[in-house]
Amino acid sequence: MKVILSGATGFIGGEVLHQALAHPAITSLVCLTRRCLPEAATSNPKLKVITITDFLSYPPEILSQLEGAESCIWAMGNPAHKAKSLEESRNVDIQYMLAAAEAFTNALAPPLKARGKTFRFVLLSGMLTCRDPHKTLWFMDTTRKMKGEAENGLLALHEKRGSNLDLSIMRPGGVVAKNTLLPKFLVACTSSIKLDELAAVMIDEAVAGANGTRTMECDVLRNRGRELLKGS
Repeated sequence: MKVILSGATGFIGGEVLHQALAHPAITSLVCLTRRCLPEAATSNPKLKVITITDFLSYPPEILSQLEGAESCIWAMGNPAHKAKSLEESRNVDIQYMLAAAEAFTNALAPPLKARGKTFRFVLLSGMLTCRDPHKTLWFMDTTRKMKGEAENGLLALHEKRGSNLDLSIMRPGGVVAKNTLLPKFLVACTSSIKLDELAAVMIDEAVAGANGTRTMECDVLRNRGRELLKGS
C-alpha cells in the first residue's frame, strides 16, 4: 500500500514516519517536505521524499509521483508560539492542507473509485477544536477556531466529492514522549496521549480505516493506541 505523509520533520510526524516505515502493510511511503529528513529514514527503500516549495500547488510532475497512493496522513502543523503571523498560521494549518486534499481527491481518488475503493485523508487536528466560528470562547479562541475552519473545509470537500474521499480527524490533547516517566493514569488525567500511541492510530486509520467520516477525541485515541501497540 502506498501512503503519503506530510509533517515528517515534526515531533508527531517523525514518529509516524518511524512507525510507517516499519509497518508491513505500507510498501511505499511518500513524504512531502521542505526540509531534509533524518539519514536513517532516507536510506529505507520504502521511502520516497518529494521536496515541495509551494504547498498550495500540486503540478502534474508532483502528482505523477503520488500515483497509486491510497491515503494521506496530514501531520503538518505550525505551533502558535512559532508562527510569525496569523497569515502564516492560516496557510500552514488551513490552506496547505485543503490544497493537498483537493488535489489528491481530484487526481488520486478517481482511479481508486474505479476499483471500488476510496481515498482516505487522516488529519491531525487538536482537542477542543471549535467548528462554530460564531461561538464565544474564553481561551485559545483563534487557535481552536482555526482548527475548526480546517476541519469544516475538509468536511465540505468530503460532501462535495461524496464517496471519493473518506476522512479521519484526530483530536489529541497534550502529546507526551513515548518514553515518558508519567504513569498511565496521569497521562489520562491530564487529557494527554503518548506519542507512539497517537502515531499508531493515525497509521491504522490510513491503512485500515473504514468508509465514512469520523472524529476521534483524545480518550478514544489513547485507548485505541494502547490496544494497537499491545498487539504489535
